[in-house]
Amino acid sequence: MLIGQLHYETTSKYNFPLTPKWTSLSHKIMELSLNSMHMVKGRPFQLDNTELPEPFLNGEHDKDLESLRGRMASTLLIPLRPIRDGTTITGIDVSTIRVGTTDLGAVYAVRGAIVTRTNEGYRYLRLGPFTFHVTRRSLNGASREMNEALDLSLSALPQTEQQTRLCSLIERWLQLCVSHLMRECIILWDGSLTAGVPGSPAAGVSEILKAARRNSNIIMGFSKDTTLRFLDWRITDLVDGYRPPCLFEIDSLPLSSSASTRPLGRIYVARLASGGCAFRLDIDRSISREESITAVERLLGNELLYQGYPETLRLAHIYSTFTATEVIGIQRFMIKRYGLRLVSRVNMHRTLFGPYGVRLGD
Repeated sequence: MLIGQLHYETTSKYNFPLTPKWTSLSHKIMELSLNSMHMVKGRPFQLDNTELPEPFLNGEHDKDLESLRGRMASTLLIPLRPIRDGTTITGIDVSTIRVGTTDLGAVYAVRGAIVTRTNEGYRYLRLGPFTFHVTRRSLNGASREMNEALDLSLSALPQTEQQTRLCSLIERWLQLCVSHLMRECIILWDGSLTAGVPGSPAAGVSEILKAARRNSNIIMGFSKDTTLRFLDWRITDLVDGYRPPCLFEIDSLPLSSSASTRPLGRIYVARLASGGCAFRLDIDRSISREESITAVERLLGNELLYQGYPETLRLAHIYSTFTATEVIGIQRFMIKRYGLRLVSRVNMHRTLFGPYGVRLGD
């Protein structure tokens, strides 16, 4: 499709006269910029939206970290040995996507997936997609009804962005159901066992953990990214250079984190496969340290770990995620089922700026 654009002559350059006030302001902005950049000198730097090959990476900044790890390795590093005992592994994930908007709110589709690994192989259950017409009133009503039906204290869900709040509501419901139905199982969550973040009130998460313990289940949370740091280093950097599979116990270290959050799990850094990635791993804090380590070894012995990430969680993510074709199908079904009247939406960025109307990352 061709985008109509006006034809322009070469844009002239102008020298706008600056008053002393504006001259002073421009100098101040430059001064603030230069002063802020002084803090960058010599620090580790990760580029956004860019992956660099290994030859471009500078390892000089790792010297202090290597020295630190050498002092702590003997006490905090835990080597692991797989235990193959037929333990059932279950992974849970939920995804949501906005499929359209109305004059009153927005319509979201939510789907959850539960994947179970036993000696017989992998089995999965997909729930949804469920469509929700979300307004502030309808979302609050759904929260109250699910609290009453499941006896789950999710009423403390904050007034966060609607899509995140809806996804959290369905995810906590699935996690509670699995904790009640499974026995002597390792249950894997996508994310940490942290209360105080949007969608994770302490009371609700604690009730799910208690339900799991009553049925001799152990809940673990795998986080692909984390904001926790130790001495300005990401905690996942602490296991670089160590031979996997291993855990790095950081629960006793002084970590930098938000004061409003409360971890309900014992925190480790896990590198579980050769050539794999390091992940933050949370294990229910009410489980003893020895039992927690044994549970990770049982996970190693009874689960596939591609790049160090459990296959049940990887499949749960794949089965819950929406494809573009599925979104079109959901939209078509809704139009036919509910007699919706389509209203075209103009993409103002593309209209005004043509090929320059797409932002980085879109």
